[in-house]
Amino acid sequence: MFNWFKVGFTVALETVEELIIFIELDNFKKIAEKQGWVAYRPNEITGKMTVIISNFVKKYLGEVIYGLDERHGTDECMIRLTGALSHEEIVIDLEGIVFIIEETGQEGGCNSTVSIGVARGPNTRIRPTGPYQWSKRLFKGQAQRLARKALMKAKKLGGNRIIYM
Repeated sequence: MFNWFKVGFTVALETVEELIIFIELDNFKKIAEKQGWVAYRPNEITGKMTVIISNFVKKYLGEVIYGLDERHGTDECMIRLTGALSHEEIVIDLEGIVFIIEETGQEGGCNSTVSIGVARGPNTRIRPTGPYQWSKRLFKGQAQRLARKALMKAKKLGGNRIIYM
């Protein structure tokens, strides 16, 4: 059953679906080696990404399923959003993430970019893992698998883009 209600000037739809967003820095290992950054310590890019993702999750009352790590910096993460969502606003914010990461890289003298895979699907119960506890159960649900597929497609197309499935 759908419940329509007005949020600001945007009509939102509340469903039992989830929106999964899989975000990963492009070629980050090469950039870190070139810049001389120490692995497992926040740097300009991973520190900025941590802050951006934290703010994004708070804004949409989302849940980080995997990857957000303030102690070491974030180079990839998976986010789940449920409930009433304004998809237009989410698209604008995701485009903002791509722009901010690219701008931060240019300021720091490197070519940092980010790829994002986004998918909708039925809500799947998955317990969040720790920041670096990669698990096959992350891809238990349809939306998680589609978001990963979208991310891989974005990377295959050269990165620095958002793919929706």
